[in-house]
Amino acid sequence: MSRHSSQPDREHKPAPVAVIGIGCRLPGAHGPGQLWELLRSGRDATRSAPADRFPAGLEVPAGGRRGGFLDGVEEFEAGFFGIPDDEAAVMDPQQRLLLLTAWEALEDAGADPRGLTGSRSAVFVGQSHAEHWERLREARADALDLDCLVGGHQRSLLAGRLSFHLGLRGPSVTLDCAQASSLAAIHLACLSLRAGESELALAGGANLLLATTTTGVFDGAGVLSAEGRCRFGDADADGFVRSDGVGLVVLKALDRAVADGDPIRAVILGSAMSHDGATKMRVTDPSGDGQALAMRWAYEDAGIAPGDVGYVEAHGTGTRIDAVELGALTEVLAEGRPPGRPCLVGSVKTNVGHCEAAAGVAGLIKAVLCLEHGQAPPSLHFRTPSPLVDWDRLPLVVPTSPQPLPTVPGRPTIAAVNGQGMSGTNVHVVLGRWARHRHPATA
Repeated sequence: MSRHSSQPDREHKPAPVAVIGIGCRLPGAHGPGQLWELLRSGRDATRSAPADRFPAGLEVPAGGRRGGFLDGVEEFEAGFFGIPDDEAAVMDPQQRLLLLTAWEALEDAGADPRGLTGSRSAVFVGQSHAEHWERLREARADALDLDCLVGGHQRSLLAGRLSFHLGLRGPSVTLDCAQASSLAAIHLACLSLRAGESELALAGGANLLLATTTTGVFDGAGVLSAEGRCRFGDADADGFVRSDGVGLVVLKALDRAVADGDPIRAVILGSAMSHDGATKMRVTDPSGDGQALAMRWAYEDAGIAPGDVGYVEAHGTGTRIDAVELGALTEVLAEGRPPGRPCLVGSVKTNVGHCEAAAGVAGLIKAVLCLEHGQAPPSLHFRTPSPLVDWDRLPLVVPTSPQPLPTVPGRPTIAAVNGQGMSGTNVHVVLGRWARHRHPATA
């Protein structure tokens, strides 16, 4: 590839990667079954903060009084994982819930988690915030020790602890690409599997709202919704809603998953990651050019024509960046798309809020469920299309009721997941519906 080329060299088309297991704990939904019911029924699971979430007397910023919250984030059976009680007491709840969710994801894949000990299995997980460390510093002051540092401050332990307690010997990486973190983790996991570096991978992310400092900064910046609703694409959108979320997918090279008889839920056909580079005024600004680049690279990687995509799970926050994202999607997905072939686009954030570092995996899990059921659930709070978007030239339609996924005759149903982070990272993942007797990449 030349130094300034926007096209990566592709000598060999990567092998597809199977999604064989799902674990998630999202607002209003524990596990993929509950999540699909929440999505299908069109429920918004955001609510007021639980009474025990923040210390008594602490004033919660106005923009954080409503959010997507999990119950029981402090509950954990330390003995089940062989963790001493004193060590568990200072562990970040993000680490605890990720351990539990990983166990559930592996069981969903039909695997015995204990049977992976010594295997060349990888962990790639995203984490952006370590608010538990703030709580430890306030509560323990001069009594901080190594367990506190490992349990609350070192983000590397989110992946490291998971690999340790499951006995996994493959790569173990915690990454921070801001709101794109967990989708970037999935992309990197696919690369590891395709390179033969790993035989199985756990990929996703975790995000828990455990303090109010970050919420106060976001609220002061005017990016949080005063109403407490994520209104993706709507004229009345006034910001996003912060949310808890933990999600993991179990991944394996498709040919190996078929040979092993694994339960294949969907297939990742391709993915790509880009950075906006110097295409904008501020590093935190969104860039349509940067997003479009990741999209085009992902479709090239997948060997899929953009015009064949039937559904996109958007980053879709309910902020001004929606117009930039929809513009990039229009530019790319309109290519080769005949008149009358729409592409549905929605956002799980309208149901559960913005899980930030776990937002990408939440969106990917929704896309997998859409492919399994052949249906796109309603994207909530969309009443009046935003005037910032030129809807007349878009091939995109926001579903306000359950809709069958658009398909191309004789070809597999294709969905995509788009993610972006305030650091300028963009990720796009292309998925196909799994048909046992028809390869989704070649059918």
